[in-house]
Amino acid sequence: MSAEGISYDNMFIRMLSRLGDAMLLSVLFTICSIPIFTIGASVTALYYTAMKGIKLDGGYVFRYFIKSFKENFKKSTIMWLLFMLAFIIFGVDTWFWSKQFTPGAFTLANVLLVLSIVLLALTFFMMTYAFPLQAKFENPIKVQLRNAFLLSVKYFPTTLLIALITAVIVWTFYYQPAISIVGYFMVGFGAVGYLFAYFMLKCFKPYLPEEEYREDEWTLDDETDETDETDDTAE
Repeated sequence: MSAEGISYDNMFIRMLSRLGDAMLLSVLFTICSIPIFTIGASVTALYYTAMKGIKLDGGYVFRYFIKSFKENFKKSTIMWLLFMLAFIIFGVDTWFWSKQFTPGAFTLANVLLVLSIVLLALTFFMMTYAFPLQAKFENPIKVQLRNAFLLSVKYFPTTLLIALITAVIVWTFYYQPAISIVGYFMVGFGAVGYLFAYFMLKCFKPYLPEEEYREDEWTLDDETDETDETDDTAE
């Protein structure tokens, strides 16, 4: 068969192409996350690249990832450090009050334990949306965090689904660390990135009118008034 006779729209070819993209994305994400404090920028770049791949049918993984990593490094890193601080505070609170827990009693310790768990969950829910928002919209950090909270509540079933998948990933790392490290480094992080990016695009779709969307940027054309854009995003 001549090269001209090969259909590059063939489903098998497309699947191989997407698999290759996921593998490259996994490697890039893992390498750029090694310093730990860069994980926020890596997650943002992961979402940016995966969303580009879904909307524009893949390709240019390396270029998209590096572009987003550089452009969103500062804001993503600040958000990541803020989330880590919140996780440490609420995690320690949860551990401390769990030691004071009294089954079947209405005590201050029990109330504070429940409050700590709720705050810990809300922190995770907000983090779930914060980095995709950073990949997709240009807003101040406080606006991204506010919108992340509002979207996590509005799309609560999606939030729970992502939390469940994340829990399964953490479970596999805990019980099968060697296999998980190799698997996610090779393809897993990229595959999960595409899956989560698909969920996020569904959530963001009402705020991305087709006529206002530009393929060369992950922003809306009308960004002159940040307050107006924020209200559109969060409502």
